[in-house]
Amino acid sequence: MSSGSEDILQFAPWESFVSPTFWHKLAELKLDYDRLSDAQRSISGHYTNRKATGCLLEADYTSFNSAGQPPKFCHAAVGTIYNKNTIEEFKALDKLTLLSDEGKKLLYDMCSDRVAADASLLTRFFVLSFADLKCHSYYYWFAFPCPLTPTLKLQGAVTRLSDLPNGSNYVEALQSLAPESQNFFILYANGQQNEAVEARSLSSLDENEVEHYYFGFADPSEYEHPAWLMRNYAAYLLQRFPCFVGRTLRFLGLRYNQKMQMDDSLIWNVVQSEACDLTKTEDIQFVGWELNKNGKMGPRMVCMRDSMDPAKLAENSINLNLKLMKWRLVPDINLEIISQTKCLLFGAGTLGCAVARNLLSWGFKRITLMDSGKVGFSNPVRQNLYTHADAVAGNRMKATTAAQRLRDINPSAETVGHVLEIPMPGHTIGESLRAQTEQNLQLIEQQVQAHDVIFLLTDSRESRWLPTLLGAAYQKIVINAALGFDSYLVMRHGSTRDMAGDSGLEIEGLKCINGNQLGCYFCNDVTAPGNSLKDRTLDQQCTVTRPGVSNIAASYAVELLVALLQHPQRELAPAYYTQTGRQQTVQSADAGKVPEGLLGILPHSVRGMLCNYENILPATQKFAQCIACSAPVLSAFRNEGHVFLFRTFETAKYLEDLTGISEFKRLNSEIIDFDDAEFDMSEDDED
Repeated sequence: MSSGSEDILQFAPWESFVSPTFWHKLAELKLDYDRLSDAQRSISGHYTNRKATGCLLEADYTSFNSAGQPPKFCHAAVGTIYNKNTIEEFKALDKLTLLSDEGKKLLYDMCSDRVAADASLLTRFFVLSFADLKCHSYYYWFAFPCPLTPTLKLQGAVTRLSDLPNGSNYVEALQSLAPESQNFFILYANGQQNEAVEARSLSSLDENEVEHYYFGFADPSEYEHPAWLMRNYAAYLLQRFPCFVGRTLRFLGLRYNQKMQMDDSLIWNVVQSEACDLTKTEDIQFVGWELNKNGKMGPRMVCMRDSMDPAKLAENSINLNLKLMKWRLVPDINLEIISQTKCLLFGAGTLGCAVARNLLSWGFKRITLMDSGKVGFSNPVRQNLYTHADAVAGNRMKATTAAQRLRDINPSAETVGHVLEIPMPGHTIGESLRAQTEQNLQLIEQQVQAHDVIFLLTDSRESRWLPTLLGAAYQKIVINAALGFDSYLVMRHGSTRDMAGDSGLEIEGLKCINGNQLGCYFCNDVTAPGNSLKDRTLDQQCTVTRPGVSNIAASYAVELLVALLQHPQRELAPAYYTQTGRQQTVQSADAGKVPEGLLGILPHSVRGMLCNYENILPATQKFAQCIACSAPVLSAFRNEGHVFLFRTFETAKYLEDLTGISEFKRLNSEIIDFDDAEFDMSEDDED
């Protein structure tokens, strides 16, 4: 231990340790009770002298209890919080005056002898704070006021309790002291050969027996220096008993180790040579502001957004299932790429609602929907983002309502709904609608360019043509889902990006189509889309399906996208198939040979039928004369823009002529007449 004849005694300053629950409780009180009031509020803190680290004073949610008890092995500290309404008030407050006002409260407790009845008043502290409840940031500054009194000088070496003669008697006396009385106490030793030691309360102090006293306190310091609270303790004793000035006082810092042994307790012999009248409060200066984390005089700031913001709490809970996947099942899954991917949904009906919900489940947060319809009474039972109240309102648009519902489900989702008609081939646009159609086209193009993935979820074939064209023109991932009565098709469109690196693997029994050679939704057609609503009865105009079909298709569509995003080649990932007669599909016997990505195989398309509960995985190549993604169509769009589009809207035959499909149809319609006489095959000829 250090030694010195008359070294100035130094103290270990307090360090505040604030539990997140403290800020939770402060936010609750501010919102529900204090509101605009910035009146001071009494609080409490606690500290421990058991295996102490640093010199910590802790505050948590129990600090606001009117009659709270400190935790086990801890002692109470008395405090006040000044929570200001604005950051400007927090900054402008006179800090020196506030410290002085709080210090005078401490002096009043000392001089009125309230400390004798409640010694915890010596561990006074206060907090100046500002709670930014919008951003969940808290600015705070702790202070532990102490009067600036003449210095205490250390007499001789610092000694351990265990080094005292008859040390076991001291330990025995301390063990007899109740835990709640160990914050400040007196240890009386008669100094005789068989030294008798007795623990007493602070209120029993007799100034005539000072030479027999050890002034004990629970010491939260781990250093050779005593904790800051001893400074107030000494000031109180010297104020109450002026005769102690100039006399050596023995202070015992009670410290426990993990096994609740007192061997590390320290004893300081100190003397204060000059008197100081603490009743003259106007002449007393105070110290005690806590330094910030940079070791400078200033406040601290803590951001509690991660644990307090309801949206953030919801986001963490929503992502729990996804994060648990990374523990064991799919440790390499990239959740960040999912959360950053922007999805554009054409259609907010049965398929659109189901796809949007599944996207949220996977952690997609940036979702835009496009639809022109209103919520009708037949919708809520099949389209899970709408309610009966939406239909009753009569003017709720599907796109905007669905976007709001998604935000209701996940407040952190960034969702937008656009109400517009999708221009379609064969749907003639009159002059009165041309300007509005131009605006719609511009918005659709802007949205396609701004998003990473396009979902085709509309209820007609021709309404998918423009998004297919734009997806190919702007090199976007396109996922298509279409429904029949008891069947569905889910497919990914081939990419228009150029291949980089190696193509697909050559596997015996399987054929491979690279991602940039896969066909789109229209590649298997040899006719342009027309007006599918013309001359149709109601059951033909509506998408009449078995109710479960849409949910199955929507789930496959989202799972196909997720698997695609996790593949190193993304949309350029190849598809494999087995050639069986005229059908190109993956058979169950060959499925095990198909190379897998992180989440399994990546088919080109999934065709399912509920009539026999069967799925097949066809793969088809691009059609050179496709009316949506072929080179002539893309070239015409890039060169002519909206002029080209309006020609297709006027008549779908323009696309057939442009791609050469008209010639196919002409050849197919020719009838070749055969003269049976010219092709008479007699039995003789057969020989």
